[in-house]
Parts: sequence; structure tokens; C-alpha cells
Amino acid sequence: MASKKRPSNKKRFPSLTVILILSVGLYIFSFSYKITNPVQYKNIKIEVLNGCGVQDLARVTTDYLRKKGFDVINYANAAEEQKRTVIIDRLSPEKKWAKIVADALEVNLTSAIVDSSLCVHVLVLLGKDYDEVMPKRILIERRLIETLQ
Repeated sequence: MASKKRPSNKKRFPSLTVILILSVGLYIFSFSYKITNPVQYKNIKIEVLNGCGVQDLARVTTDYLRKKGFDVINYANAAEEQKRTVIIDRLSPEKKWAKIVADALEVNLTSAIVDSSLCVHVLVLLGKDYDEVMPKRILIERRLIETLQ
């Protein structure tokens, strides 16, 4: 009886090795791309509206964002009082820009109300809960200003 030869597995290993090397290389490239090409904060146009009635909060928040490199083009009082602080993306339904600003402000609540006719990427709407959600640095600076007045 003639013995049957088994098909060789040697041909599969080189292709698996190549796929593995390409996968690892692609992962490393994508990670290094994010490091070498970070989002340019200066390209994100922001409007800050104070909806909680606390004096100077919009200005102090604007100063904080500008120090981080964002382009805050306007700050003012909101037309109505707001209960919650929210970061609203005006260009991206996926909230791409709002998430970046929310990370900088350490705020978790983001929303998307797309209106590309506006000249802002993100609207920061400060609500009555500002003292629970805003970075401590903003709160401390606002209290310093309050004591000086």
C-alpha cells in the first residue's frame, strides 16, 4: 500500500506571518500618526454662553479654553437659564468637535445640533450645575475674581 502524503502546512505560515507583521505595522502607524498629528485646537471655533447667571463665568471659561489653545470667538450670556452644562457640536452629528472640547473642560455631557450656517464648531452652554462639572481651575479663578470685586 502506498502511503498518502499530507499536504504541507509550510505555505500557510509565511502568509500568516506577513498578515501579522502588516497588522502590527498598521497599528503602530495609526498610533504614531495620532501623536505626531494631534488635533489643532486653534482650528476649533467655540462660543461660550453663560446660562447660569453667575457673573464672569463665561469669560473665565473663555480664558481657560484660550490658554489651552482653542479659538473662542465669542462669549456672552445665554438667552435663557440652563439647568445643565452641555457641549454642543454644531458641525458633526458624531460630536467629533464637542468631544474634544468636553475632554478639555472635563465635562461628560455632549450633544449635536448641526447647523453649518453658523461660524462656530462648538457651543459651550454653562448651566446651573457648573460647580459640579467644570474643572477646579476655572472655579478657583472665578472665586478669586469674585473676592477682588
